[in-house]
Amino acid sequence: FNYSGHLFNSMYESVRHPNGILYAAVGSAHDLYQSTYLTDSRIDGADGEVKFSGDNGLTWQVLRDFNHEVFAVALDPTNPNRLYAGVVHSTAGGFYRTDTLQNGAGASWIRLTSPPRTQGHPFMLRVLQDASLVCTYSGHRDAGGNFMAVSGLFVSQDYGQTWIDRSDPNMLYWTKDIVIDPTDPAQNTWYVCVFSGWGGAPNGKGGLYRTLNRGLSWQRLNSLDRV
Repeated sequence: FNYSGHLFNSMYESVRHPNGILYAAVGSAHDLYQSTYLTDSRIDGADGEVKFSGDNGLTWQVLRDFNHEVFAVALDPTNPNRLYAGVVHSTAGGFYRTDTLQNGAGASWIRLTSPPRTQGHPFMLRVLQDASLVCTYSGHRDAGGNFMAVSGLFVSQDYGQTWIDRSDPNMLYWTKDIVIDPTDPAQNTWYVCVFSGWGGAPNGKGGLYRTLNRGLSWQRLNSLDRV
């Protein structure tokens, strides 16, 4: 593809800074959070970084080597020097933040508090115009293949120091994407995609869900098996 500096298997997400620099989440494990990549044994050995490019992706450099899979990146519209990254690992996983992005590879990072119930499988993070954080954690299966109730949607209003669990009961096992409705200027309307598991409690949870009040209540728009 005529680019250099990115040799990992997967680039999961990229964002463009207002100054034109691209930031990307990359990792060695593919198919993350699909049915075969939900156990710690399949994920913990993965490697990953946050990379950046100043030439529209032609060349990539290392912003931060986390030594674990990186699945998500998100910029803060209220602070040009703040970037979040989602790192996947059973003990070191979660969302990380830098407030010194202007320092490039010399930026300092802190690990945010983990939302309640979660165990190191972050999926997606969105930063609202008021700097509130909305994130999802995805599926997690134990060594026996059983789904664990550690997935869902969480909200923070203090930059990730504390989190509120805003999950619908059907989001506890295998939540995926969150989309902030771009036609709602107040950013109160969100759509969340959920997969249905198998073998007990995860059954029949899949579908597309919508909230009009930032997760205080949810409407299930359809019951498709996996969205």
